[in-house]
Amino acid sequence: MKATVRLSSQFRQPLIKFLGKRKLPSAPDVPNPHPQAPPEFQKTLGHQSTNASGSSVAASKDDSAPRVAVYSQFWEAPSKYRVHGLEKVEIDSIMSGGASTA
Repeated sequence: MKATVRLSSQFRQPLIKFLGKRKLPSAPDVPNPHPQAPPEFQKTLGHQSTNASGSSVAASKDDSAPRVAVYSQFWEAPSKYRVHGLEKVEIDSIMSGGASTA
């Protein structure tokens, strides 16, 4: 009992050690090709990163516009989001508690 009281009165020190203070980067991270990547890949990645930097500026201006389609009525949504009726096999499987009916 004395050991429990002594251990509970000690300060708990976490085992994880963090390096440095947390800080957010001041500039966005620019993707770069790996130094050992093939030259043709380095060229294509460099070309894509120049195109992406121009589009990111345009995208940051339209942050107020919603990016997700909002549907006021359920029938306006695509058919993959609509509720479909259950088949007889599915109902039997649910009623059996998930046990196989084979």
